[in-house]
Amino acid sequence: MSALAFDTHRAVKALCEAGAAEPLAEAFVETIGDAVSGNVATKADITASEAALRADITDVRADVDRVETTLKADIADVKADVDRVETTLKAGIADVKADVDRVETTLKADIDRVETTLKADIAASEATLRAEIADVKAEVAESEARVQVKIAEVQAETKADIAGVRAEVANVRAELKADLGGLEGRLYRQLWLMAVGIVGLTVGLVKLIG
Repeated sequence: MSALAFDTHRAVKALCEAGAAEPLAEAFVETIGDAVSGNVATKADITASEAALRADITDVRADVDRVETTLKADIADVKADVDRVETTLKAGIADVKADVDRVETTLKADIDRVETTLKADIAASEATLRAEIADVKAEVAESEARVQVKIAEVQAETKADIAGVRAEVANVRAELKADLGGLEGRLYRQLWLMAVGIVGLTVGLVKLIG
């Protein structure tokens, strides 16, 4: 066996260009380099190593193809899952939108019913209030009329009472005048009698004195 000059860097580069993974190429070249350094490498060994390396590269390529196929299948499955989720989401969004539309329609109908009911209640309340106001006005008018009648009656009674009082006062005055007239006549007679008596008494005294 003769020693062989071996360029490890070139060998790694060549293996990588041939499709081998860099770690695998470096390991292979390291193994070959050790063999060459120990003067044990032969052309047959190198040929066998190249054949083994080509077999490994083929296996790696097969693994890569399998991984690629598996990745493509997984990507297809993921895409199918995404499509299913998207379809489900679209259906859910459509259902939610339909529910929102139904709720909105129901709310509008409820609002319209409530508004109509409120308008009817307000109209009925206004009519009732107007009727009650009319009744109150009528009662007030009747009360005013009764009060006016009562006032007229009281005024008439008051006037009658005043006229009666005035008549009684006139009668009392007349009676007082008559009584005063009689009393005055009696006083005059008493005074005349007293004057006559005084004159007679004076004459008698004069006679006695003379």
